[in-house]
Amino acid sequence: MELPPLSWGIMGAGRVCHDFVQALKSVPHAAKVKTVGCRELERSVEFADQHGIPNRVGSYEDVAKDPEVDICYIGMLHPFHYENAVTALQNGKHVLVEKPSTCSECDTKALVRLAQEKGLFLMEGMWTRFFPAVEKAQELVKSGTIGKVVAVHSDFGFNGGDVANYPDHMFYNLNLGGGGLFYVAPYPVAAAIQFLGPAFPSRIAAAGVKDKLTGVDLSGAISLHFEGKGIASLTYNIEAETPEETIIIGTEGRIKLLSPAHCPTAIEVTTKAIGRGNTITIRHDFPLPDPPASVDASGGFNYPNSNGFQFEAVAIHKCIRGGRTCSDQYTPDEMLAVMHVLEECRTQLKIDSVE
Repeated sequence: MELPPLSWGIMGAGRVCHDFVQALKSVPHAAKVKTVGCRELERSVEFADQHGIPNRVGSYEDVAKDPEVDICYIGMLHPFHYENAVTALQNGKHVLVEKPSTCSECDTKALVRLAQEKGLFLMEGMWTRFFPAVEKAQELVKSGTIGKVVAVHSDFGFNGGDVANYPDHMFYNLNLGGGGLFYVAPYPVAAAIQFLGPAFPSRIAAAGVKDKLTGVDLSGAISLHFEGKGIASLTYNIEAETPEETIIIGTEGRIKLLSPAHCPTAIEVTTKAIGRGNTITIRHDFPLPDPPASVDASGGFNYPNSNGFQFEAVAIHKCIRGGRTCSDQYTPDEMLAVMHVLEECRTQLKIDSVE
């Protein structure tokens, strides 16, 4: 029997919300968007008209209270994630909250606890986990193709100047959660947790460069040690384009998530061959499906491979319609581990907390 699609309420009307809604148009069997809301009704109306969304409201709370909504997508700036996720859960809605889940480990713990008390689905939007390329990498690791994983190398960086006016953009505003640690570091940290966790790392060391005028971190390097397992070397920045690759290194080979590693469509698997230094490399490609014509007609996508949001949406549909309150592909424990690392890095880098 075909399970009915989930009815989504969208909290926010920015670029990521746009891309998420665009991707849902590829999977009508799993998702339909019923309501959009933000703090200005005019923006909600404009967004709804662009995407053919029937209900448009002038507050986030009204999205949470809409009886037609099953699940809320929380896509506004991350300093506002916690309060709006709480509102959604308190109104009986399942929640997908964009990265980072909140701006503190304490708040993320509180969200997880509330969702468990309410018996509701909660997940941070680590969409990377649901790309077929990443699922293949996970499968190969579990099957022992590269032996025991001993290290993860991962980076994510882009030139913020391409999209941001310095110093006025939110990237450079501490009170809006600006800086690379909370905007881009969740991806490499989550990669380390995926292949060396899910336990918290036993040691965390961070170094970074801060902008003298605004105080936000422009770049950083994070070293993680997982007791009895391995190490992770992670870098991030918001001032330069990086290779943006993730490499999972094992005793018998390695797997590379090819760029862009946070939403990859290809991997390279390198395994040992006979003779020292000899290897065999095989590439696996997982092209994204073509979006429907309605996506181009309503503005296309803002970011690379955003049509891949559909994989996350389909997985959530299966979980919720199957009576589950979390996903095995990105668990609450992993969500907490990522935030634990981010908070410790913020302390070491002496980055001011969001007020």
